[in-house]
Amino acid sequence: MPNLIRFIMKKIALTISAIALIFPAYSKGKAQELPNILFIMADDLGYADLGSYGAEKIKTPNIDKLAEQGVLFTDAHTECSTCTPTRYGLLTGRYSWRTWLKYSALSTSAPMLVEEGRTTVASMLKSAGYATSIVGKWHLGFGREEGFEDDRGDAPPNYWETRGSGPNWNGELKPGPLECGFDYSYVIPVANSFPPYVFVENHHVAGLRQDSPIGKMESKNHGKMEGGEGARWKDEELVDMFTDKMIAQLEDFAGDDKPFILFYTPSHPHIPHLPNERFKGTSQAGALGDVIQELDWSVGEVLKTLNRLGLGENTLVIFTSDNGGYTVNQSDLEESLRFNGHVPNGPLRGGKGDLTEGGQRVPFLARWPGKIKPGTRSAETISLTDMMATFAAIIGQELPEGAGPDSANVLPALLGQKLPDPERPMIMHSGGTGALSIRVGKWKLLEGQGNRGYAEFFGGSPWPEPKPGDPPMQLYNLEEDLGERNNLYNQHPEIVEMLKRKLEEIISAEH
Repeated sequence: MPNLIRFIMKKIALTISAIALIFPAYSKGKAQELPNILFIMADDLGYADLGSYGAEKIKTPNIDKLAEQGVLFTDAHTECSTCTPTRYGLLTGRYSWRTWLKYSALSTSAPMLVEEGRTTVASMLKSAGYATSIVGKWHLGFGREEGFEDDRGDAPPNYWETRGSGPNWNGELKPGPLECGFDYSYVIPVANSFPPYVFVENHHVAGLRQDSPIGKMESKNHGKMEGGEGARWKDEELVDMFTDKMIAQLEDFAGDDKPFILFYTPSHPHIPHLPNERFKGTSQAGALGDVIQELDWSVGEVLKTLNRLGLGENTLVIFTSDNGGYTVNQSDLEESLRFNGHVPNGPLRGGKGDLTEGGQRVPFLARWPGKIKPGTRSAETISLTDMMATFAAIIGQELPEGAGPDSANVLPALLGQKLPDPERPMIMHSGGTGALSIRVGKWKLLEGQGNRGYAEFFGGSPWPEPKPGDPPMQLYNLEEDLGERNNLYNQHPEIVEMLKRKLEEIISAEH
């Protein structure tokens, strides 16, 4: 009997050793088994707003260090050129134009866009044992309102008003981030230029006093807000408040044996460009450059904390933006002087709100010690909507049924390899008008004329008619024409028909 026991124990030991060779992480402690994920997404940061992407008048050494220590992508995209749709696509792996939000972003009083029961990146990782937190900007709505999606009135983007009572800012704000899979949230509800100018911590406004409830608000840029004394923040204070909370979250994670995903979604460099006093005048690109350098400081403090706590070696850090930056018309003297000659989107056409590359091609940097080779560059085409499938691949799990229908695993690209399907069709859409574009390989087809953004919308022609002799759509070869100047629609009818067919197939898919 003893010999039999020794034989069985030896077989068990050999089996465990074999498993450890195939899956080495499983033979170690839980902290090494699954990587931590720190996902940082700036707000309205342009393709050329970082030193690592060519900025000369703005210094971003802390963010640029991620490029030195990891990989820099030159062809990374957001699903849309405005805030809310990108955040929805990132969290759900699903195109936001499939929802009731067809263009623009949510207003102050809008209910939550994420559907009840839909799998998110946070809920998926939470089910795999991750601690999940978000600090920064939310902009995906709070609460529910029956019929809101069917009756928002004929209002400009971002200015929709509730038909009911709207979120209860003086009571429980639910559903919100916690119902999307986050264990903890400390967020500003909308953009920093929209009320309410408060933080929501989990289900309630942080620091709200009973003697100063939040009253009437204007759902617009720089809108007025009544009450809320004790809970209000000032733009100049936001970077310190975000940074302090991020450091506290990392310190909490360091005392836990769980892996974590921490979303940091600061409001920088979204307007109104009001830097803290210590950052004023530090750049050569006006107030925009100053708030970007302020953002760089914050990222640096977060990364230093990560390393101080011994978490850096087992953490995948990703830095990106939710859409393109502000458009600067170099022929407009006032605009040019505002940024002192700095062009936020570099060679790209258009910017925030547009359907063109300047609206949705963004910086994307990733560092993962031991996995990503330092100092590499990748020209692979990826989207923020791909993060769900990619994170699932990282933790070795299949996506749940129906989850992430528009998400693809781009882990090979992160690790310096070619993607198995480099010509996978991807759809982007305009935040200003809701117009769609489709990208397949080097080819990009855009609906209609112009940049299809806010300029057309507020100019009264969101769907401008082609001029006599102009083609009805726009086709560009991005390998040869990154600035989208040479419309090849008439020269390549076969490419146009192929892209139209693929666009229709994706639109008609039930997801």
